[in-house]
Amino acid sequence: MEENFDLLAQSRANYFTKGSPVQFVKVELLKGDVTGDIAVCLSFKNISAARLAQLQITFKCKDRSGAVVCQDQFVYEGLNAAHGEVFGADDAVYISSSPIGSVEVELGTARFADGSAVDLTAYPRVRLAPPKKLPAELAAKLCERTHKEGLTVVPQVMDEGWYCACGAFHPREEDGVWCSECGSDRILLQNTLSSLLQSSAPAPSTDDEPTRMVPPVRQEEPTRTVPPISKRPVAAAPLDEEDDDVTVAPPRRAAARPAQQAQPSRSRYQARDQYEEQYSEQYDADEEDPRDIIAGRIIRWAPPITAVLCAIIAAVGFLLTL
Repeated sequence: MEENFDLLAQSRANYFTKGSPVQFVKVELLKGDVTGDIAVCLSFKNISAARLAQLQITFKCKDRSGAVVCQDQFVYEGLNAAHGEVFGADDAVYISSSPIGSVEVELGTARFADGSAVDLTAYPRVRLAPPKKLPAELAAKLCERTHKEGLTVVPQVMDEGWYCACGAFHPREEDGVWCSECGSDRILLQNTLSSLLQSSAPAPSTDDEPTRMVPPVRQEEPTRTVPPISKRPVAAAPLDEEDDDVTVAPPRRAAARPAQQAQPSRSRYQARDQYEEQYSEQYDADEEDPRDIIAGRIIRWAPPITAVLCAIIAAVGFLLTL
């Protein structure tokens, strides 16, 4: 009697093999509907340009306590996997009567349709950052918009490659924008998700009070940067109460004094007149003083008289020497 197996659990690889033409994709546990046995199925993907004909791998199954229950090799033969094609999910590498806790996979040798063989054990494993889960409501809308199922992951581009919304990771070596598992276009997925995020953003409610840069007008006295008029000195200028904005008016000039106060006092003019009269009288008295006249004449005739006397003395001295 043929036994049918239903999907019990599955787990995607949390690493990729950098530079390898073949990548390990995921492990699935299937449960038989008759015997209840657990079948371990592995999935791989060919990312090279050449068609893959054969793949040899090594696997290790452990129970829930971590003990190894099976360690063996398996060869996938008669393959004709093209670029980006996923294979292996229909072949069980191990069937167990007890639950399986974990499965480890190591790539061995890949043979291609052109006869070439590649040792895959030399390629290093690179651990992947876990994908980001979409909120359930947004994931449902994305599946409805794209007409696809199982889109539960945020599509994102990383240095090593990109995640599809279905959870499949595509290394840079795969060199493509189409998901080989769900058939989604990477750019279309990102644009669709962006559109959904924009449409689902909550619109601002008109009932809510918006954020303001200035405080709203209230009935009570608002807080001011200047003290109220009642606390200002009496000499300060009043505020203009007719304007909406409270502004401080510039200080006004003092009122002009009466004309009689602006004129100088009569005593100041009398003192100035008296001083001018005294100075004029003294100036006239100095001009009529005879002593000043004599002094002026002496200053005028002193130089020529001195010159004549010096000449006479010089002549007398010369005659005495003869």
